[in-house]
Amino acid sequence: MTDCNPMKRTLPIILSVIAWFFSIVPMTAQNDSIRKKVAIVLSGGGAKGMAHIGVMKVIEKAGIPVDIITGTSMGSIVGGLYSCGWNATALDSIVRQQDWAFLLSDKSVYYSQDLINRKKQNTYLLTKSFTAGKRNLAEAGGLIQGKNLTQLFKRLTAGYHTPISFDSLPIPFSCVATNIVDNTEYDFHSGILAEAMRASMSIPAAFAPIRKGEMVLVDGGLRNNFPADIARQLGADYIIGSTVQGPPKTADDLVSGADVLGQIVDVNCKNKYDDNLSITDIPIRVNTSGYGPASFNLSAIDTLIRRGEEEAMKHWGELMQLKKQLGLPEDYRPTLLSPNQEALKPIDFSEDSIPRRPQHDRIQGSLGVRFDTEEMVALQLNGIYLYSWKPIDIEATLRLGRNIMVSTVATWTPKRFVQMSLGYLFRHHSLNLYEQGENNWSVTYNQHQASLRFLNISIKNLSMDIFARADFYHFPRVLISSQMENTGFKIGNEDFISYHATLHYNSEDAWLFPTRGARFQAEYAYFTDNFANYNGHIGFSELSASWQMSFALSRRLTFQPLLYGRMLFGEEIPQIRRNVIGGQWFGHYLEQQMPFVGVHHIEATDKQFIACQLKLQEQLSTNNFILLKLAGAQHADRTQDILSHSPMLGCQLAYYYRTLLGPVGATLGYSNKTKQVDFFINLGFEF
Repeated sequence: MTDCNPMKRTLPIILSVIAWFFSIVPMTAQNDSIRKKVAIVLSGGGAKGMAHIGVMKVIEKAGIPVDIITGTSMGSIVGGLYSCGWNATALDSIVRQQDWAFLLSDKSVYYSQDLINRKKQNTYLLTKSFTAGKRNLAEAGGLIQGKNLTQLFKRLTAGYHTPISFDSLPIPFSCVATNIVDNTEYDFHSGILAEAMRASMSIPAAFAPIRKGEMVLVDGGLRNNFPADIARQLGADYIIGSTVQGPPKTADDLVSGADVLGQIVDVNCKNKYDDNLSITDIPIRVNTSGYGPASFNLSAIDTLIRRGEEEAMKHWGELMQLKKQLGLPEDYRPTLLSPNQEALKPIDFSEDSIPRRPQHDRIQGSLGVRFDTEEMVALQLNGIYLYSWKPIDIEATLRLGRNIMVSTVATWTPKRFVQMSLGYLFRHHSLNLYEQGENNWSVTYNQHQASLRFLNISIKNLSMDIFARADFYHFPRVLISSQMENTGFKIGNEDFISYHATLHYNSEDAWLFPTRGARFQAEYAYFTDNFANYNGHIGFSELSASWQMSFALSRRLTFQPLLYGRMLFGEEIPQIRRNVIGGQWFGHYLEQQMPFVGVHHIEATDKQFIACQLKLQEQLSTNNFILLKLAGAQHADRTQDILSHSPMLGCQLAYYYRTLLGPVGATLGYSNKTKQVDFFINLGFEF
């Protein structure tokens, strides 16, 4: 009889297929589907967390499969990127390529701005924008909004920009933030990956927090700096942990304000730390001594990644033992992930050189602070009000220190790149003027200045101005040395009405330490006291120019020749407009001031002055520079006599360290003008 039960006919076939399948599928694949899960836990620690990349390199080398990743702060960044496809070698390359000083600020890309905004970016150490007339919570709560870091995270997490469950990532992931509304831990298991990473590293007061519903989220290290417990909750059977938290400090270690502040942070980050470390099967404690949360320079990153590798290699035997416990052969290597192709595209941080009108009225405030051995401490505040409904901006600047300046200007932008403005400026200066190194004049003056800019055209590297100006100089105090009483020196109140045309060009790749490009400035001005003449005769003229080129002689050595000068023409040149040289910068104390190496104080010079400076710039490391300057100049009261005197010569050796707060360094110079050695220290941007 025929068997009518179909199962009896098909069962042998099904069993044969199953047997065939298991005969061709490698045992490692079978084990992989049933083996126990391994989690990687990465602690917070700011820049010290770069060591996690070195640890991940060794884990990959050992062939340990990664099933879960959890992290806090910098650990959330490394872990989040790893979970979406960036393997350890790729992460190593990413962190070395970044300009961290730029990323950890809200600055705009240097070349995307016009010359005025480039100068501002290299004048103020802090700039903050607010929406006027309304409460914009996204901007509140931190000095840095973190727009550049957010842009970086968005590009590197391309493909995961919509809310998702983090279990659906190539490697399941979770990170920790702190809700400062009630001081509770918030664990991200879903959402937008870049936003979760950004929230987890939001250092309080430094970075604006991330607001999520009724929560205000900051750095997760305040509640759970080493989230091994979350890895267990996600199903981890084995935990490999990488922590950069240093050993406990003793009373002898707390000797400075920075030490005390660091200890307060460390103590607050100890929540759960010991308990979580105790449930970690392979705890890898990386020695980060000598480095701090802000050590984002290239040499520090290189050392921290290397230390992470070295420390992880000390646990090689434990890693191999874990691999054996997982039932994996010694030569097993999991397939390394690769990121979404969109994430590999270059990151564009640029924006238009002149921003378009904002949707709401905006207030932008900036703060600059500098210390030097000449002026001691100086502070400058700048504020701009940008209207959304009309093309007018109002800007105000206040400078405090030994010399005081207040200015306000209203700018109208009828067309893109074209501006007109009306401004007022007040200066109160106390100056010592020198002659051959001797202090012969001590002058205190007040300057009132009103200006009308008829036309300003500003296009990326080029700026042109045509404007008229009215100046009033009042001298409440003038002291003259006894040696100068019979020289005919005379200085008194002056009124000027002048007309100016200027041209600025700058294609240099950096404002302070360029390695290529050119910088050119030129100005012609005609001065009168009644719109046409000066003291009953034709007015006097001023012509000034400077031209600097940068040539890279090697990867670190740059040669920079500079030509500059200022020529005065007319029957009478008032003392307040005469040429002066000295100091480190153009126009620092007086509008017409020209620097000359080896001349530290302001020195009076002749009506016709031309100079040449040769500079060698050696970049020792990412932020360390040594500068050698040699300069020569000719000067005379008449153009035809400018080469009749022996040249003025000067030399200078300088060292500078580039920081987020501006350059910090010292110069040592000598010139045959003063016949004195001058020493100058500067901390911060020039203004």
